[in-house]
Amino acid sequence: MNCRNFRSYGALSLEFRSNFIVFYGENGAGKTNILEAISLFSSDRGLRKASLSDLTYYKANVVSWSLDMVISEDNYKTFLSTSAPEGRRLAKIDNTAVTSLTKFEELLWILWTVPGMDNLFIGASSDRRVFFDHLVSGYDKKHKYHLKNLFKLQKERLHIISHKNDKVWLGVLEKNMAEENIRVTKTRLEFINVLHETFRNYPSNFLRPIVNISGAVEEIYERCSEENAVCEVAESLERNRWSDTEKQTTSLSVHRTFWRVEHPQTRLEAELCSSGEQKAFIVSLILAVARIYQKFRNGVPVLLLDDLMARLDKVRRKNLVNELLSINFQTFFTGTDQYLFEELEDTAQIYDVAESIVTAI
Repeated sequence: MNCRNFRSYGALSLEFRSNFIVFYGENGAGKTNILEAISLFSSDRGLRKASLSDLTYYKANVVSWSLDMVISEDNYKTFLSTSAPEGRRLAKIDNTAVTSLTKFEELLWILWTVPGMDNLFIGASSDRRVFFDHLVSGYDKKHKYHLKNLFKLQKERLHIISHKNDKVWLGVLEKNMAEENIRVTKTRLEFINVLHETFRNYPSNFLRPIVNISGAVEEIYERCSEENAVCEVAESLERNRWSDTEKQTTSLSVHRTFWRVEHPQTRLEAELCSSGEQKAFIVSLILAVARIYQKFRNGVPVLLLDDLMARLDKVRRKNLVNELLSINFQTFFTGTDQYLFEELEDTAQIYDVAESIVTAI
């Protein structure tokens, strides 16, 4: 991987040959910047969700950075690049421009944890929805496309009912929206079933939550056939045109779905569980989805675990490494102390990071 004018790095070139790569050093040394660079080879805004200008090397005079990565699989190489010349995000695969970042995820699927995710179950429900929808994309590569398409349709519908009120075109849009709502709901529910099946089939020392979804679209889907559910959602959208115009929102949508996470024994909502139990839920979800990805998807899977080991005790660190060995993902770790990775000393590429200088150990 090559970075140019990115965050704290004017230039950085690294070759990753192991399934485990460790970056350790003091806070602010530049470790997470490397993981963030890798995370930008996804369809999201990276693990920090930063603006393009914030990603630029701090000594640069203009917003302009670039990242290159080579995927080697079965003696075949694929070249990926993403950049922001003059503040505009671009992406290429094998030196050919692509119109959507989702193309990256057909080749490379990245999943990450960051310290801020400790608040995942007590924060905004929208953050939880984004997290779970990314997990679902590990099961179905088209899931994010359908979510984005639905968002575009909703935006177009709001514009028309506010300015043109073309009833014929509105009917077409609402039918398409209804189909996307049901398609997304069906995929989410399929994923939940596969997730729980994975929990049952693979042992783990991490506490596994009960996961489900609820909302108006889900209620329609559960009690109707798929065809009737599409019709009912479309009819509801038609009835809600006036109120949606007043509120400038789409009142019936899977973008309002609530993801429910519960303790497997007490059935307490995750937000009422201890912080240790919540961490265990996140780890177990990520490990399960890694297995789901291997079963249902093609491409190179990558895990980015930012400062996770410091938030686990020695026993749980060992348990995590053992499970990752069985999954066989390429996994990147960051941490402040080398002792956190003693279980990986014989297998990992280990780098010391100090003031954005990366030294192999």
